[in-house]
Amino acid sequence: MMFDLGAQLLAFNSEELQEKVFPKNVIKIGSFAVNDSVISGFIVVAVVLIVALILRLTIIRKWKTTPTGGQMFLEWLVSFFDKSADEMTENYSGLMGPYTLGAAAYIFCGVLIELFGLRPAIADVCACLSLALCSFIFIHTLGFVRNKHRRLKHYLNPINVITDLAVPVSMTFRLFGSILSGMVIMDLIYIIVESIWYFGVPVVVAAALTPVFTLFHAVIQAYVFASLTLTFVSEAIEPVPRKQKKPKKRRGAGAAKTV
Repeated sequence: MMFDLGAQLLAFNSEELQEKVFPKNVIKIGSFAVNDSVISGFIVVAVVLIVALILRLTIIRKWKTTPTGGQMFLEWLVSFFDKSADEMTENYSGLMGPYTLGAAAYIFCGVLIELFGLRPAIADVCACLSLALCSFIFIHTLGFVRNKHRRLKHYLNPINVITDLAVPVSMTFRLFGSILSGMVIMDLIYIIVESIWYFGVPVVVAAALTPVFTLFHAVIQAYVFASLTLTFVSEAIEPVPRKQKKPKKRRGAGAAKTV
């Protein structure tokens, strides 16, 4: 049994790895191609907008002094992102709170869509790069708004330039690598369950582990991306220290000392 399990785990050829890393093209017209991650992304956007519209017409429209369960959850969710943005970005929390909530919602739903047999919307390096570039724009835009021309001093140091350019790259591959590793782990779970099936272990094990692991993975990735965005914005809006002017010596005081 152990020998068969090891053989199955090692029987992972390059074609299977390529299918995990690169999404399949569903529609291709000349140089224009639409892969399955793009379709999942459109589905996620549609679901998020429909859910937001339903919440606006139901819970938010009938806001009560004594909150219901749905209202309490919605208040907690919004206040969590607003409070986090207020603690780290202060005056810009009104902008960063909704953005981090929207990005987290997209990542969360983009991972959970795997439960319906679709490829995760974030399992595409281009989707991860798009989110990272959006955060990158917020970071430097708010940095210039906060410090104005003094922000230019930050770029006089070549190390700072290299560090800033590495931010979207690191955020992209961290998110993409985490989503890809989650997909691989779920495949390994399926292989293990399939291998020990001969000993009477029910398939319910895989059915129970899949939603729990996917839900946990979606929450972690959404939270980490939002936290990293707020951290980088907080560093960018830190006030640049101004040069202190040296006090001028008075001629009268110097002459009095010599006398």
